[in-house]
Formats: sequence, structure tokens, C-alpha cells
Amino acid sequence: MAVPVPVPGSLWDSRVVSCARCRVEAAVLVVRTEHLCRECFMKYLATKVLKRLETNKLRGGFKDPLRTLLLPISFGVSSITLLHVLDQQLRNRLEQNRHAGYTLHILFVDQSTVVEQTPLGDLLDLLKQRYPSHTYTAICLENCSDYNINIEEILKDETLTTGEDAGDHRQQMKQLLLNLLSATSKTDIIDIVRRRLIFAFAKEHGCDSILFGDSTTRLAEKTLSEAAKGRGIALPWLTADGSTLDGIICTFPLRDLLRKELTAYTTMASPPLTSLILESTNKRATSSKDTTIDDLMSQYFESVEQNYPSIVANVVRTSSRLVAPSATDDAQSCSVCGQSIVTEAWAGEQESIALRQCMESTGPNHAKAVCYGCARTVWEP
Repeated sequence: MAVPVPVPGSLWDSRVVSCARCRVEAAVLVVRTEHLCRECFMKYLATKVLKRLETNKLRGGFKDPLRTLLLPISFGVSSITLLHVLDQQLRNRLEQNRHAGYTLHILFVDQSTVVEQTPLGDLLDLLKQRYPSHTYTAICLENCSDYNINIEEILKDETLTTGEDAGDHRQQMKQLLLNLLSATSKTDIIDIVRRRLIFAFAKEHGCDSILFGDSTTRLAEKTLSEAAKGRGIALPWLTADGSTLDGIICTFPLRDLLRKELTAYTTMASPPLTSLILESTNKRATSSKDTTIDDLMSQYFESVEQNYPSIVANVVRTSSRLVAPSATDDAQSCSVCGQSIVTEAWAGEQESIALRQCMESTGPNHAKAVCYGCARTVWEP
């Protein structure tokens, strides 16, 4: 992953350019169009995060009750950076004998049974050692049924509840993915189950809000990929600050920061955060059949953010103006993604065809409410 381009004054150049903010130290990188030294860059990034928390009234004042904020981590650059920034703020408040305002509950969803991934137990132990003052929980993706997220309802396949593997959650999840034909559908289902599991965990443990570590780059990727997968109407729920599901509020503290800026931060932190970050093992698919929509969007924005960061930011700003359609009190929830099915959604003839085929392929005993996007995922021509 590329980081902000070094500027004169770095190890690669003998000339010195002063920091545009402090005017004292030498600049080490360019953030958007501004030359910043290490200290000013670290303050810049932390301020962006804390201002976003303050905007969503989550930073906590002296008279505010102590809130519990759930922070899901994937050991990627974004979630580890977010944890580091918040941990530093809490430590500073503790040293100053100030009201903390909130506590962090760190949640790790283990996807190693369905995604090619090395076991992350050692990384989780390192994380606990470095940030010991928080609460940690690790749960497996296949144990989603413990939180009333039933795989058989998503797949609508009786073999998962009556066959030999009826009690084996791991085998159920593998079978779920095997029954999906395209790589996009498999990735989509994994993301849906993980998201629902996070919300169910937050609700069960009384968390006040969920802090997702999506950067500007990631939100731009999600905006276009979800629209391409038929979930454009759900973008306000998936990418907007303050959106809710089951009464739990979502917040994206990193929505004003590019992924390359977060990558630079991990190397400049003291000590560096790189030892806590899982190196991406995803290889670009050699066949178009194995390339997902998410892969295409990731590859596109990875190149765009290097030279045209304003394009990435514009995508996110545009999507943030979208307003969630109002759902009636008797509106049904999609049995797959859990979002409300609103009457304003329209997909033309594709909607009726996809939903009809989904119902026919799953049988009358499993004719549950499904939104258009999920109908395209669970049914493929």
C-alpha cells in the first residue's frame, strides 16, 4: 500500500521544506496539498477522528454518562489506527484526571473458517498487551446462530437443519458459501453475516454506538459496490453517520481520512503499529470469474486516491447527502441483511424476476421477505 509521497526534506532529498503548520520542523509528507512534519501530521489525524466523535456527541463531557462504544477490528490499517487514537485520548484524560466519557469494547469476528486467513490469536494477544485497559471479545463468524442469525434462513436450505451437519456451525457456513455460485455473492454473504453479528453483539451487550473503522477510501468503495449489487437504497444505512439498526447507532470516525494517510500514521506512531496489522494476503484474481465487485472497486480507488484524492472524497460527500427512506411501522425486514424493505425501492422488471426466481428456487416453505439486493445475491441465473 502506497503512503503519502515524501517531499523535499525527507531521507530521499537533501532539500528542506518547512511544515506548513508549525513552520519549524521539516515536512516529511504531503497531506492533500499541505506539507506536514511528523508531529503536525499525527495531530491532524487525531483531530479528524476526535472531531467526528464530537459531532456525533460520543466524545463525552464531564456531565455526560459513561458510554460503551463497540469497536470491531479486522487487524487492518484502519481499525488498528482508530483503536490507537482513541486509546491515546483516553490515556490523556486519565492522566489529567478528567472524565473519560466512554469505554471501548473491542470485538474481533474470526472469519478464518470461511476466508483464507492465518490464525490471528497471536495478534489479538499482542493487541491486549499494548492496549490492556479495554474489554476484548472474539467470536467466530459461524457461531452467528448464537445471536439468532440463522444460516438456514439465509440459505433457505432444509439440509442445513435436518442433514448430517445440522449441529456443525462451521460446516453449515461452508455449505452456505458452496451453494453460492459467484465470488461476489460469497463475499457479500460473509459481509452481511459479519455486520449482523456485530449489531447483534452490540445490542446484547448494551453498547451505545458502534465505531466502524471505514476510511474515506473504504466508504467510496462501499458506495459504488453496494449500488452495483442492487443496494443503492440502503446506502444511508450502510455509510452514513448516525444510521441505526435495531436501535444501535453507527459512527465512522475515519470518514474524513484516506487509507494512504492511515497507512502513513501506522509507520510514524511510536512504537509503530505495523506489528499489529495483518498483511493483506488477497491476490488479484487471474480470472474475471473470481474477481468480485468489491475487488474491482478496491483496485480502482487504490489508484485514484494516490493522485486524485478529491474524487474519493467527492464520492463519500455525495453519498452522505442521501436520505434513508422512511419505513412504515408494518414494514418487513429482509431475512438476509436485516434492513427494512421500503416501498420506495424500485428495480423494474429485474426486481420481480429476481424475487420470483429466488422464491421458486428455495421452495414455498421458505418464502420469506427478501430485498432486491439480497435476492440477487442468494439467487443467480
